Amino acid sequence: MKYIKSFLSILLCLLFVFAFASCGEKKNETEKTEQKTVQQINYTEKWIVEPSIKADNIYSLPLVKFNEETNHYDVSFGDVYVIERDGKFGFINSNGEVVTEPKYDSAETCPCSDGYIVKEKTEGSYSVTYLVNSSLKSIWRYPHKCTQKGDYVYKWNQTASSLSIEKLSGETSVKTGKKAVLPETAKLKDNETKFVFVGANGLITQDTYDGAGIYTGSLAAVSKGGKWGYVNSSGKTVIPFEFSAVEGYRAVGSADTPYECSENYVTVLKDGKYGIYKSDGTAVVPCKYKFLTTVHDGRAFCSDGAGIWGILCIDESISDGIISPEEKTSASTKTSSSSSASQSSKNSTESSAAE
Repeated sequence: MKYIKSFLSILLCLLFVFAFASCGEKKNETEKTEQKTVQQINYTEKWIVEPSIKADNIYSLPLVKFNEETNHYDVSFGDVYVIERDGKFGFINSNGEVVTEPKYDSAETCPCSDGYIVKEKTEGSYSVTYLVNSSLKSIWRYPHKCTQKGDYVYKWNQTASSLSIEKLSGETSVKTGKKAVLPETAKLKDNETKFVFVGANGLITQDTYDGAGIYTGSLAAVSKGGKWGYVNSSGKTVIPFEFSAVEGYRAVGSADTPYECSENYVTVLKDGKYGIYKSDGTAVVPCKYKFLTTVHDGRAFCSDGAGIWGILCIDESISDGIISPEEKTSASTKTSSSSSASQSSKNSTESSAAE
């Protein structure tokens, strides 16, 4: 009996040691996994233009047109960004060159066109100018070929399993008979606070959402439980529901949404900081910037909120004009060395003069 008790005591000790070792291994595996995740989004700033551009704000304006062939809103971002200084607005290109000095009192996109409407107050009244996106050439009245009168809305009839594309006329909407060609986010007809994701053949997924943006560049922004994510054309969530809408931003409608996909990149907002994802769900820029624009020409403007902006290189295929961390360090070292040498020379001169 004595030997049996001893044997059981030894066995219990061994089991305890084994369990403790297993917990340690699992902990190490978890730490390795977390470390691997950090390594996967390892990020190094690469600048096209280092922070040196003075501006109160720089942002993209969405160009929105209803495509009569696909019955879909096409959303893109222009060749220029809006730059704001001291309450006045102008335009700056993706190289950081101001192409129109901030002199306008407002700047916004023109419905169903590839341009902008700017207003300038002169002698107590406003002059309204239409600027073409590609050249910013002035045309002194609205384009006449605008056929879009009012917004289109997409509504899904759950009972009939059918999508209707309706056109707003005042506070009412009228069915158009148009059919969906591309994936669309649509309001539930019986509950217009909810949205679904539909295509030419009906529902793409059975999920319902609390909010939705426009399907653009293979992705649609949708929200659940107060957080936004992105789904692809199959309805699969590729960017998780962790993000916020951008205050004051919307391509179509009156509700704030996140940005649309641009050049296969999405600029996202989380806990008051912006970052960038690829359209396949890969994080390429962590959410660390106070301000960060959508991507155009493989680059994006960013700022820490101090009124100084730089231009980040986002597209890895860009090689010309990039200021690498090594070059930045080398330049800083040379500047420091030059300053030290200058100070030494100054001290030497002062010593000789004193003698």
